[in-house]
Formats: sequence, structure tokens, C-alpha cells
Amino acid sequence: MQGSERDPDAIVRRLMPSERHLSACARDEVLALGTGAVPALLQILDDGVLEGWAPVHAVRLLGEMRTSAAIGPMLRALAETEPLDMLRDAILASLPKIGEPVIEPALRAYAEVDDRAFRVNVGSILARIGVLDDRIFAVLLEMLETSPSRAGDLAQYGDDRALPYLSRAFDAYTLRDSDSPFANQDLVELQAAIEELGGILTSRQLAKYRKAREPWERWRRQLDAALGPDTSDERPARPRPGRNEPCWCGSTKKYKKCHLDTDESAARSGEIRI
Repeated sequence: MQGSERDPDAIVRRLMPSERHLSACARDEVLALGTGAVPALLQILDDGVLEGWAPVHAVRLLGEMRTSAAIGPMLRALAETEPLDMLRDAILASLPKIGEPVIEPALRAYAEVDDRAFRVNVGSILARIGVLDDRIFAVLLEMLETSPSRAGDLAQYGDDRALPYLSRAFDAYTLRDSDSPFANQDLVELQAAIEELGGILTSRQLAKYRKAREPWERWRRQLDAALGPDTSDERPARPRPGRNEPCWCGSTKKYKKCHLDTDESAARSGEIRI
């Protein structure tokens, strides 16, 4: 590597014009600089213009490097992002990689910022750090009270003390009378979280869950009928999501809890290409 490429300004120039995918060469060169790259990467987040792919690449690299100095700038950038912003997704994925040093700043930000969307994002980050802390548990329970859709964060946190709270939220949930396949998705999230933490639905809860799933099952049958039988010699390839990513079928359950076993069986029998 040339001396000029060790200049932080050179790193900024390399990242700023980058498109969606940072080249492997650029990534490796930045990571090879180690802590020397940190000031330039942080400068991208502190420039005040969080647009384009440069901030996204900077966040991902800082997360890979587990840079504690990036925690504050990332949290501040998170407060400025919109729900569908790629930078938001990059921060949500990268901050947990930094680990335990994130806890104190994130808890402070949660307490100080009176913005529900931001607090939900911070709670999701705390749930994925991999550290059990009663303060984090309290935040996640507060989020569950606000919205049962946050059940997945408690499952990700991984403390089975959450099971009674999840069960009560499940019982308190009022089924929506709708033909929309996702009308009662919050109940599906609660069921998945209970199962993830080793819990079992009661017979009454199971009946409620099955009723909630009826519109989705009906929608799937209608879709299958509309598509008709597969007459090709080989079904088209379908990308496989990760085990913990949403299933390809649209249920929004984790892949491992939905079609993973079915797809693997089909792949072994040669029915589908994966």
C-alpha cells in the first residue's frame, strides 16, 4: 500500500463515491489500516450529510472493527435516519457487534430521547448485544407493553424469564376480524417468541393462534391455486434466506421456524434447486 493511501483523507475519497457494494479491495485496505482508519471513518459520520453509501460503508467497517469510539456517532446518526433508510439498517446490524461497551451509551440514549421509533431501535440493538442485564430486560418488557410486535426482541435477548410476560401479552391480544393474511401478525410474533424461548402454548392459546392464522392459510391456498401445478421439469431456483431471517413465503416468521425443514427435504429429493 502506498503511503498516500494511509492518509485518512484517501480513505474518505475512496468511500465517498462508492456505490451500494464496497469493493473487497477497498474494504480490505481500510481494515488493514486498523485503528488508523477510525478517525477518517468517523469523519464520514460527523460530516453532517448522512446521504449516499459512504456512511453505510463506514458504519459497517466500524462495526467489523468493533470500534467503541463509533458508538456515540452511530447513535446520533440513528436518531436522524428514517425507517427505510439503509443507514438505519447498517447501524442496527453493526452496533451489536461492538458488544458490551454499547450498553451504557445505549441505555442513556433510550432514557434521554423521547422518540418512540428511536427507542424501539435502541431496544433492538440492546437485545442483540449478547449480554444479559436486568436494565436491558426492563427496556424490552417496556417495549412489549407498548407493542406485542417487539416480542422478537425478547426472543433474541434469550432470557426465559420473559415467558410469563409473553404469555400474558398473547392472552391479552384481541384478534382482528380481517381477511388480510397479516392482520394478526403480532400474535404470530408472540407465538414465535414463546417457542424460541422454550415455552409451549396452552390448548386455548393454540386455538387462538390457529384462528389468527386462518386468513394467511387461506391466502396461501389461493396463491397456490392461482399459480397452478408445476409442470416444468425443474422448479426455478429460489434464494435461501438465513436461518434467522424472515421466511421467503411471507409469513415473517424466521426461516428456521417456517420452511427450512421443508426446503431441505425438497433439496435432498431433488425437487427444488437451492
